[in-house]
Amino acid sequence: MQGETVKFKMDVSDQNIKREAMRVVWMFSGVIMVDVEELGIVKVKGIFDKIEMRIKLQEIDNSVDIIIPVPEHEHSFLIPPKLKFPFKALNVRLIRDAMEVIWEFPGVTSVEVNKDDVQLEVNDGDFDKIAMAAKLKDIDENVSVGIKAGPDDVQTPDNGTS
Repeated sequence: MQGETVKFKMDVSDQNIKREAMRVVWMFSGVIMVDVEELGIVKVKGIFDKIEMRIKLQEIDNSVDIIIPVPEHEHSFLIPPKLKFPFKALNVRLIRDAMEVIWEFPGVTSVEVNKDDVQLEVNDGDFDKIAMAAKLKDIDENVSVGIKAGPDDVQTPDNGTS
């Protein structure tokens, strides 16, 4: 089960607030995706207690609230595919360490976790993908880092270099 998507009204334009918010959100084990691309909204997908998460986020910013979803009417816009930056960890415990590195990059707007194959995907943003790859390799030299822009994957060699 994928869970539900909850939108929180929260301004994360300040990088320090964004990093703190991401630390809080990813502490909930059922979270599989976080997106901060929409201005003033933190979108979280997974199975978690949304009230408890709101309380924790309010410790960072007391104006945080849950946005009640409004039914969408005929949303059929053509959205181009986003560039993906997968991070495959051999150890599930490394995900939290990887999250700290990923959210250090100011251009990151969305991160999704696929727990079946222990993979993190950072949706395209305005950040240095090479620098991120090097920092993720520092966490675990055995990780597989690649860039995916659609159906084809490009894998980097796992030679342990950073």
